[in-house]
Amino acid sequence: MLLTLSNLQALRVEIVPNLITQFENAFSVKLTDETKTIRDVQGQIDARLFTSYTRPSVESLHNIIHEGVLAQDWAPFEKPKEVRPYVYEALLSLVLVHTQVMTTASSLTSQVLSYLLEQSSRELLEAFKQRPSYTLAALMQATLDVEFVAQTLSQYTTDRASEMQSHIYQELDKRTDNDARTRLQSELPEMRAVLKRLREASRSEFACFKKERRARPQS
Repeated sequence: MLLTLSNLQALRVEIVPNLITQFENAFSVKLTDETKTIRDVQGQIDARLFTSYTRPSVESLHNIIHEGVLAQDWAPFEKPKEVRPYVYEALLSLVLVHTQVMTTASSLTSQVLSYLLEQSSRELLEAFKQRPSYTLAALMQATLDVEFVAQTLSQYTTDRASEMQSHIYQELDKRTDNDARTRLQSELPEMRAVLKRLREASRSEFACFKKERRARPQS
């Protein structure tokens, strides 16, 4: 399926447009309607295959995230120092997807991972909305979980993913009180330090998500 998606992408982006251009130049005609029809059909086929390929991962992320966030022991009783295990489980499932796509159809890596980041953000939003209220400790835990995912997959972020993450914080804000909301601001520096420590500790696990640095040309 990945190979088919990759071939369809090449057809849609390179081969078919070139063929149409050659035909138009050779016969001095403009295939405006035909080009639109071909593009629409290719887009529909691509969307169906893409959905079929990503559906198992989306369903897995749904189960992992909802079971993790809605677990009875998710909310901590004191300041959290770690993200919850479901976060690592979700990210490690994406490591497997990344490996599969990179070794089969590397040109699709950004498209697939960006989409799955959007879906992860959506599932986090829906899961956090199901909890009725958040103490300061729970507010901090939710922030750590969301930011760890966002920072780990920052290479694949999109406007939609960022929008979903903003909605998460809005929903959290609705479910807490003024005292917790105010105290959270004073906890942010320490939370940034915790996130930095966690990111450094998991660097090798999620190294595949890091943007590769281009080698400097030799003088």
